[in-house]
Amino acid sequence: MVNSGVSQDIVTFNIIVDALCKDGRTEKAQTLLKLMSTRSVRPDVVTYSSLIDGLCNSGQWEEATKLFSEMIGGVEPDTITYNALMDGYCFQGRMEEAEKVLHSMVVRGCEPDVISYTILINGYCRAKKLDEAMQNFEDMRSKGLTPDVITYNSLIDGTPPKQTDRQGTSTSQKNGYDGIFPRCINTSMVANLLVNEPDSKVMGMLD
Repeated sequence: MVNSGVSQDIVTFNIIVDALCKDGRTEKAQTLLKLMSTRSVRPDVVTYSSLIDGLCNSGQWEEATKLFSEMIGGVEPDTITYNALMDGYCFQGRMEEAEKVLHSMVVRGCEPDVISYTILINGYCRAKKLDEAMQNFEDMRSKGLTPDVITYNSLIDGTPPKQTDRQGTSTSQKNGYDGIFPRCINTSMVANLLVNEPDSKVMGMLD
C-alpha cells in the first residue's frame, strides 16, 4: 500500500488492520499501527478496537492490555473496545479483571450494553460461578437492558442440572421470558436437559 500510490487515510489503514487481525496476523497489524504515525495518520478508536480484539482472540492478553493502556492516553475507548478486552479476560477466567473493565467503562462515561453483560454472564457461567452470573443478569435488567438469546443460552448452559428448576425457572418466570426464552434453547441444551432432568420445569417451558 505504501509503495503503490494508494491513498493512505485512516479508513484504508483500519480496513487493512481489521483484515490482518481477523486473519490472525496481529504482528503485521501492530507493525502497521506503528507505520501510521510515520504517515501522519492518527489511529482512532476503530484501529485500536480491531487490534485489541485480534490480540485477545490470538491469546496475546498482555499485549492487548498494554495496547489498551496506550490507547486511553489519547483515544477514548468505546463499548466495542471494552467488550473486546472483557471478553479476553473472561476467556482466561480472570473475572475480577473483567469486572474492573466494566467498572472502568462506567466511570469513564461509556454505558455497557447487552453484549457487555452477556460477556460477563458467560464468563461467570464458564467459571461455574452462577451466583455472580445471576447478579450481572439482574444488574443488566435493572438498567433497562433486555437479555438476548445468547444471554439466556449462557445461563441455561451454565446451570447445573439440579439447579435448573431453582435458577432457570425463577429467572424466566420473573421476566416473563422477554419473549425470547422459549426460543433460545438450542438442540444440544434440550438434549442435555432431557437426559439429566426429564422432569425439569425448564422442559415444561417448551410445551
